[in-house]
Amino acid sequence: MNEIREIVTKAIVGKGKKLIRIKENVTPRFEAFSILGVWVINHEFEASLADNNRVELIGNFEINIWYSYDDNTKTDIAKKVVGYSQGINTRQIVKEVRDNSQDVIVRIIQQPTCTNAKLVGSDIETEIVFEVVAEVIGETKMMVTVFTQVESYEPIDDNFENEINENFLNT
Repeated sequence: MNEIREIVTKAIVGKGKKLIRIKENVTPRFEAFSILGVWVINHEFEASLADNNRVELIGNFEINIWYSYDDNTKTDIAKKVVGYSQGINTRQIVKEVRDNSQDVIVRIIQQPTCTNAKLVGSDIETEIVFEVVAEVIGETKMMVTVFTQVESYEPIDDNFENEINENFLNT
């Protein structure tokens, strides 16, 4: 005999993915002659559900640029903290969701990295790229089939060990 029951559970009810590109100009203390390296560090972010199909991602990271100046005879590091706000569109994968019980989980698939840096006048123009996945968690209902346990056909006999004749070979 089977029964069908309805269970309320938390599940992923929406998903979204976004590749984020941010262009940022950094002004060094000295006029740069060449760019020697760029690092993106200290990435922090928070996410919230803006509406049913959109997640708002707010965060910041620090750009460190190692550059040379004075005809490549000296080096310095230019630093800048960059803030950003991005919307991530999600597609609903479960139709019946209780609206008052939704949470958001955002994971970074690709950490922020500098894909391009060039000298533009007295500034250094950088392009930072990273990729995120957003999952909306909500309460939903699902139907499950409950199988009842079939009774065993073999009777359980507690006195079975007492009935064994240990001398059956001798008789």
